Amino acid sequence: DCSTLLLDKTGTITLGNRQASEFIPVSGVTEQHLAEVAQLSSLADETPEGRSIVVLAKEQYGLRERELAGAELVPFTAQTRMSGVDFGGRAIRKGAADSVRRWVEEAGVDVPPELGEVVDGIASAGGTPLVVAEGADGDDATSTRRALGVIHLKDVVKQGMRERFDELRAMGIRTVMITGDNPLTAAAIAAEA
Repeated sequence: DCSTLLLDKTGTITLGNRQASEFIPVSGVTEQHLAEVAQLSSLADETPEGRSIVVLAKEQYGLRERELAGAELVPFTAQTRMSGVDFGGRAIRKGAADSVRRWVEEAGVDVPPELGEVVDGIASAGGTPLVVAEGADGDDATSTRRALGVIHLKDVVKQGMRERFDELRAMGIRTVMITGDNPLTAAAIAAEA
């Protein structure tokens, strides 16, 4: 008696082990600096995505893992949709574009317009954009926050998914993808699957 099948995107429709494929800085930021900050934001991130960011920074930019003595880790939560680390007077964040944008703008700092274009471009292609930002640690130093760029995470649709969904539709079963991902990314993955 099933008429609708709800499926999670990550790990069900896609392979689920999104991998960092490139660092895309905004104007005025070097790829090297973005890679360094992205790596720092991911040192304590044990997810496949986090590990892939550390690996990409090491392989493409020669950055070795470092110990962050006295660092305060900022864990990812569903409420903040970002994570990071505070250490040595620095605050580093990575996460969903809207969340990191809000974190930067709370300091009264504008986010470069090109950031949205990069985020939308990655999402439209079916990737997941993670925005990286840095600033001074502490509430009194918020005005130094700035967006640095975007990490492009690639997600791959599992082989044969389109055919399986065609079979389900032929049986009269509607399929619905569920995801907390960026709507543009979700639309691109849905179109592919």
